Amino acid sequence: MSNVIPAGTKIPCRVSRTLDVGDFSILHQLTWFNMAVHSNSEYAKGTWFKERSLAAPVIFVVADGLVHNADTVAELLGNYGYEIYAYVGIDNVKVTKPVLFGDTLTAQAEVVDFRSTKNPDMFLFIYHNKTYNQRNEQVIEYTSSMLVKKKA
Repeated sequence: MSNVIPAGTKIPCRVSRTLDVGDFSILHQLTWFNMAVHSNSEYAKGTWFKERSLAAPVIFVVADGLVHNADTVAELLGNYGYEIYAYVGIDNVKVTKPVLFGDTLTAQAEVVDFRSTKNPDMFLFIYHNKTYNQRNEQVIEYTSSMLVKKKA
């Protein structure tokens, strides 16, 4: 098998996740995103959401968790002889729909690029994720970069 991971390779996102009130509460408490639209039901009734919504940075955390669940990225890299070294960055984040109580999110990710770095044992692995709710409406998309290395 080639050591280059081709662009367009699908990352197997094996699970979906339904977010309930408890998820919202714990995620907002852990991340400190406690603005009224996310933590105050009465305030949120007066917004266009009509209810509390998940904060955008928290949507990213859930969406990326869906990509990495069950070590799917690590498994894909391992099949090509690489392992994760470091998460490098996130680019072009676009939150396209609100996430509300009861929404079920599903990620669809694919490889964008895989290229060498100045260090011959390190490579840049870039993937793009689009995550959808149960109505097949995209809620977020972004591109992530990871530094990976050849397995010893």
